[in-house]
Amino acid sequence: MMFELNIVEGKMQYLFDENGRRYLDAFAGIVTVSCGHCHPEILSAIEEQNKLLQHATTIYLHHAIADFAEGLAAKMPGNLKVVYFVNSGTEANELAMLMARLYSVNLGMIALRNAYHGGSWCHWIDSSKHMEGEIHHVVNPNPYRGVFGSNSLYAQDVQDHIDHGTSGRVAGFISETIQGVGGAVELAPGYLKPVYEMICKVGGVCIADEVQTGFGRTGSHYWGFQTQDVIPDIVTMAKALKKCHR
Repeated sequence: MMFELNIVEGKMQYLFDENGRRYLDAFAGIVTVSCGHCHPEILSAIEEQNKLLQHATTIYLHHAIADFAEGLAAKMPGNLKVVYFVNSGTEANELAMLMARLYSVNLGMIALRNAYHGGSWCHWIDSSKHMEGEIHHVVNPNPYRGVFGSNSLYAQDVQDHIDHGTSGRVAGFISETIQGVGGAVELAPGYLKPVYEMICKVGGVCIADEVQTGFGRTGSHYWGFQTQDVIPDIVTMAKALKKCHR
């Protein structure tokens, strides 16, 4: 029997239906909420901003844009210090892929099976639908149900694909550090480090999709890729970014 919730109100970590029944929100509004529902500090900031200016296009200057970019860059490790704002997570992934292709002068992008990257070409549905976009999907390093368990042998599939499924050069590699829509699947421990090294050796760019894992949502690190002890070339983000103001 289907059970559907008619949610009418949210307060911090709780949701309420039309009958006033309270639920603990363990889903976070499809990972769009990182600070709870109707957080009083956020509501106060929104109210104060609405008294001054509700919206302006980025073709005009506003100190908040530069301040936020500076604060965001300060949260990044290594040389990740350039910030570019776009409309959505999908658009961020498409731009990252375009930049990788321009930088590498190659078309082929490698992504994981069962991946979700919004409405971009990298999103895994059926690999046959991605041939036009030169997107190649490698084995998903699922530590629970994957063929190699939690072993890092999954990385070898990436090398095999580079050796036998490409010209030997690729534009880049994109992955989530925890697959969100794909079932909340963590990557096998130690997977990304050898993969990033392989991609760099063939002139590609490493992209971390942090739309559903960034901003402290892994619990142990601020960014999901830090759980794999790597620093990507490009990091894409959205959703929780909209509520991140500190």
